Amino acid sequence: MIVLLTGDDEYAIQEQLNQYKAEIDSQWLTLCYHRFPAVQLDKALSVARTRSLTGGKKLVIVENCHLKQWGDPELATLQQLVQLPNSTMLVFVATNVDKRLKVYKHLVKYGKLLEFALIPPWRYDLIEQAIVSLAAKLYTNTTDNAVTTQKIKLLLSEDAVTYLAQAIGNDMTRAASELRKLDIYAQGRKLELAEVQELVPCQTQNSLQLAAAMREGKSHQVLQLLDDLLSRCQPLMVIVSTILTQFRTWLWVKSAIVSGVKKDGELAQLCNISNPHRIYYLRQEVANTSINALAKAVTMILDVEMSIKRGGDGGDLLVVILGVCRLFQVV
Repeated sequence: MIVLLTGDDEYAIQEQLNQYKAEIDSQWLTLCYHRFPAVQLDKALSVARTRSLTGGKKLVIVENCHLKQWGDPELATLQQLVQLPNSTMLVFVATNVDKRLKVYKHLVKYGKLLEFALIPPWRYDLIEQAIVSLAAKLYTNTTDNAVTTQKIKLLLSEDAVTYLAQAIGNDMTRAASELRKLDIYAQGRKLELAEVQELVPCQTQNSLQLAAAMREGKSHQVLQLLDDLLSRCQPLMVIVSTILTQFRTWLWVKSAIVSGVKKDGELAQLCNISNPHRIYYLRQEVANTSINALAKAVTMILDVEMSIKRGGDGGDLLVVILGVCRLFQVV
């Protein structure tokens, strides 16, 4: 079996690899479980072509394959894929791939493609579903050599799940860790919001949330979010660039809507938004905002960004952020 795992959801990819690993008899892992970097493709294929000494399955993983590092010589090497024994599972792992490449087309011709994309950070509904799903299938005591068969039995209130989605975001690796911790604390009890808030700190206060609070004119929340970001040493340039990008996107979308663009596909293309599904949410976000306020906000934030790029210390960032916030406050 040949598989190409690709995507930016590292947790999901690792879970898939764990599933393949669990198919190997744990006492034969030394002989039947192999990992190679992409630069050792020749060696990986040589091991993959050798029949398993135990008669069972053999797993060979080739990591960090973006495929662009492989040219015609490696493509010739990959012709050996047709010679793999049925007992071999050869898995290529890539964060992202160019599907126009000959190497990619060759791999998917002989193997199976599995794609694992991160949930967009603004889709809290999908993140909540993922957390509920994760809580239902997590195991305890994952080790390097095996995965135990004891499932966690974690019950969470709806408010607690909503909080976890906001506190953890789309980081499913952290979500798994926090859920296992909560399971140990709960001991079979259903956990409510207050207990979960005490045990799981909200560390995903990010610049996107700050931008959203500014657009909603929530000055108190803006102060809390900015303080949290700065207390975690988030670089000023990252904060400013993120909120500027977000306000620019809102301005483009609002401008296109006001000018009469109605189709989501056309909006996405005009506003340079790669994921058309995001348009649904952007429409709601700009529905009650003024195009003039968005334009002023972009100008103010752009001035701060330019000041920082010229070597400024960003001392006026708080004043500007609160000024933008006031543009959107209901009077």
